[in-house]
Amino acid sequence: MGNEEYKIRIEQARQELNRMALELGMQDARVLRQSIKLDALINEYIDFLADKDDQLI
Repeated sequence: MGNEEYKIRIEQARQELNRMALELGMQDARVLRQSIKLDALINEYIDFLADKDDQLI
């Protein structure tokens, strides 16, 4: 997965989280699962960027 694809997937997950939070409320378990999914994507993206930087050295 490339840089732009990560950004698109993160933005989609963020929008879905916001939609779900408004619709279901912040305490709903599905909102928590979506938040965890978004966090995982962000962490993957950070690892991707770190690996990319390591390759430049």
